[in-house]
Amino acid sequence: FPPVLFLGMQEDPSLKTVFGNWELLAKILKVALRGVTLLHQETTGGPKTNTRKWNFKHVTPGCIAWAAVISIFLLSPDTEFQKSGLGKSSGINYKDLFFHYKKLFLMKWDSRRIQNIVQNINQDIFGSTKSSASTVGQEDHPSKIIRAMNPLNMDTDSE
Repeated sequence: FPPVLFLGMQEDPSLKTVFGNWELLAKILKVALRGVTLLHQETTGGPKTNTRKWNFKHVTPGCIAWAAVISIFLLSPDTEFQKSGLGKSSGINYKDLFFHYKKLFLMKWDSRRIQNIVQNINQDIFGSTKSSASTVGQEDHPSKIIRAMNPLNMDTDSE
C-alpha cells in the first residue's frame, strides 16, 4: 500500500492505518460526485451534480476503491489510463489495485474500522453517516458478495 493511503501519509507496517487518509478519498469523491467548486464553497443551484443524477446517497466499496486508485494515479508520473490498466510510465497496475482494494472493502465492510472510515466519508460528502445496512440498494451489495464468496473458499492472494 502506498503512503498516500495511510493516516498522515506515514506507512504503517502493521497496516492498521491503511485507508486512514479518508479525508483525501472523500475530497476525490466529492469532486467526482458534486463538482470541484464544492471544495471551496457550498453550491446553490446550477447544473445537476452526479450525486443527484445517480441518486447517490452514500459511498460503496467500489467508489472508495476507485478514489484510492485515483489518488495513486494523481501522484504517479502517468498521464492517462491505458486500456490494459497498466501505467505507461510507472508500470502500476491500476486495474489490479482497484479489484484488490474493492475486494478488501467488500470482505471487511462490516468491520468497525472500515465502517468508521465509511461513516467519516459519508459525513464529509453527504452530511450523513449511513450505516453499511443502507448500502444494500447500491451497486456493490457487500453482504451478498461475501456470502457468495465464502463457499468458494477464495483467499485474498489468488487472482
